[in-house]
Amino acid sequence: MSALRSSRGVARYTLPLLLLSIVIAAWSAWSAQKTPPPKPATIATTEFSAARAMQHLSWIAAEPHPTGSAAAARVRDQLVNHLQQAGLQVSVQRGQAAAEYGSGDGRGVRAANVENVVAVLPGRDRSLPAVLLMAHYDTVPHSPGAADDGLGVAVMLEISRALQNDLRQRDVVFLFTDAEEAGLLGARAFFASHPLSSRIGTVVNLEARGSSGRAVLFETGPGNAALLGTFAKLAPQPLGNSLTGFVYRYMPNGTDFTVPAQKGIPGLNFAIIGSQIDYHAATASVANLDPGSVQHMGAQVLPLVRRLATSATLPTSTQDAIYSDLPGGWMISVPVWSGWCVLAFGLLVLVVVARRATFNLGGWRGVVSGVAWWPLALLSVALAVRVSYRLLGGGDATLVNNRDLLAAFSTLAAGEGLLSIGVVVALGALLACRAARKPAAALALLAGACASLRGGFDVIGLVLGVLVALLAWTSAGTAARGESVRLGALLVAWIIGAVVQVLAPELAPLLLWPLLAVAAVVWLLPAHAPLSALRVLAAAVITAFALAHVFHFALQLFEAIGFGTPEVLALPFAWLAVLLLPWVRIAEGGRGFAIAALVTLLAAAGVLAAASFTEADRTRYPELSQVLFVADPDNQHYHRVSSLPQLSDWSRRALGGAQAEPARLPIPAMDLTSVWATTADAIAVPGPVRFERSYDADTGQAILRVLAPAGTRELRVRLKSGAVVRNVQLQGEDAPLLDEAGRWSRLRWQAPGPDGIELRWPADSGPVEVQAAAGIDGWPKDAAPLPARSAHIVPWSTSDMTWILGATRVSHEGGAR
Repeated sequence: MSALRSSRGVARYTLPLLLLSIVIAAWSAWSAQKTPPPKPATIATTEFSAARAMQHLSWIAAEPHPTGSAAAARVRDQLVNHLQQAGLQVSVQRGQAAAEYGSGDGRGVRAANVENVVAVLPGRDRSLPAVLLMAHYDTVPHSPGAADDGLGVAVMLEISRALQNDLRQRDVVFLFTDAEEAGLLGARAFFASHPLSSRIGTVVNLEARGSSGRAVLFETGPGNAALLGTFAKLAPQPLGNSLTGFVYRYMPNGTDFTVPAQKGIPGLNFAIIGSQIDYHAATASVANLDPGSVQHMGAQVLPLVRRLATSATLPTSTQDAIYSDLPGGWMISVPVWSGWCVLAFGLLVLVVVARRATFNLGGWRGVVSGVAWWPLALLSVALAVRVSYRLLGGGDATLVNNRDLLAAFSTLAAGEGLLSIGVVVALGALLACRAARKPAAALALLAGACASLRGGFDVIGLVLGVLVALLAWTSAGTAARGESVRLGALLVAWIIGAVVQVLAPELAPLLLWPLLAVAAVVWLLPAHAPLSALRVLAAAVITAFALAHVFHFALQLFEAIGFGTPEVLALPFAWLAVLLLPWVRIAEGGRGFAIAALVTLLAAAGVLAAASFTEADRTRYPELSQVLFVADPDNQHYHRVSSLPQLSDWSRRALGGAQAEPARLPIPAMDLTSVWATTADAIAVPGPVRFERSYDADTGQAILRVLAPAGTRELRVRLKSGAVVRNVQLQGEDAPLLDEAGRWSRLRWQAPGPDGIELRWPADSGPVEVQAAAGIDGWPKDAAPLPARSAHIVPWSTSDMTWILGATRVSHEGGAR
């Protein structure tokens, strides 16, 4: 084959091939996010049908049904009736559960009276370890929960039907938990006391943090190797990787799966995370749930559960595996030690490149430039994404504010992805052209300054701009140093991979596996040797496959945490920079890279502008509103309150309109440090919160019973003592309350019931200050009504609730004043 070393040949073939590889990779990653078409109800009864599953959602997600509400009781009863009619053995587990949450000053206890629905599809041998499917049927207030977690409930009902005629070797248990939103309390109650909990061999949990997208396997239990191997063989178009489980393990939130995983039970945890604007919102309706997401979730889970239920033994292992989906719709699961093989190959190529390199002064400068290539790429992408995001108004974006930007999330993701690609390709031009160092450094400084144009002064953006300017100045034009630059970049990639392999091998799919492709491309494209078309084509194929993998990760990361932390894109796109490096020297001169970068950056600007200036459809993405009525009858204080960070026109009118300017106010009894509040007229409210104090002479305990008004859905209690109090009990169980002198302990109880809650502690511990707040659904009937909401405004979180405050002081031997 003819050589491609002439400048004409290089210009004609290599840069177009590289750009084509990038385009193919981006298209592959983007198209892989699509959900499959839902299967109709007419397909075989042994298959999963999203159409059949979604029929259940008409009653599951008909209205919000938080724990303790009448609506939750209706959903529970319908679940029981449906499962009984389907022939399953059904029971309701009623009990109490409590769990510690938070840390430091935010630490407290969550508790609830729970009602779990437990259904069993019996197997031939009832003594074998059972398979457990789990989803929660409760929702947050004001959200019908079609996705979170109506989707999981509906998928489980469809799976229970599909398994009816299988020759099951073991029981399949369907657990519909209560009070997941209150702190995983239904799951805690089941695994703490239910007789079936000791027989569970494998757990499959179904969750949602949005209303679209494919089901992601984002977490596994311990000893996952064998179970992952089984899943990877059975699942069509699986999605997931071990990195997400590692990251999720260190996040403050959890799912019901957290409970069995902490007990060492193997299992898999699935969720959809697309369209996160619907998370815990009134728009989480059946109409807005993607049927393709339901289909993909069911198609992942049914074959696995069927295999587990019909097999004589469950897949067990003491080893953990590293896993990831790959371009093409398949998943691999490999042992942890496989990472050492990747490092060995990378080391071999490092030796080859070192033998090619020239170690004179210029060569060593090239090595330093290659080492700097990593931070240059990381920081450049982080700077570009941060600046663009802040200019779009996303500097303080959350799921509550900046809803217009969140509504355009897919467009935003595409724009930020194009921007990241354009920045990296521009770095290729910088590497090839020394004359570009001054304008590049100036542009970086300007970008750092622009980060402060919106959202206030941005120190991080300014520092990023300075660092990128310095690195750009030193890296410009160093591509001419050929193998030395590659050696430096490859060395950094190898060191990163080695650190990951030793400390956190779960991160290997993103931070180690791409080293294989980088090493292969560096070996295929030597800087100072004749190249055949076959080598260039092989390098292009490897580059395209590796970039498809990396871009896929970028989309997943941005979907998961990008709305609040868009700079996360810098991590995967650094691999694009390293993969691009061997191509820069071949395509001598930076003009082609500069043109490609300019086109990409202009396209990114257009897409981001569309995300910014396209007003959201208020019918689909309505404005969130939140106003509470807070009454303190003992002190004759009455307020209208909102905890939203920014007040809309409706919220201002609801707080009192022009007659009352909202002010920031703390409400300690509700754990609210600063909310918008206006004074309201005194009215009659249900209540009050009552405190019954007594003394147990046999145990020497002070006893406090807190009784909430009828209809209370949530009771918040705060306690403080001047000394550490040992052996505090909540409902007869030890509780981590009053364990720090002078610090408020927090308790939140869902569905407290007419008997209230009982607290006990040694009476000789000294006085204890007590504050309580009882939350009742509904606006007080005697208060001035709220302004009418249009179809474009919906209540959110605890909105429209009435909160009644109370306080007392319990002193020595149960006395009070």
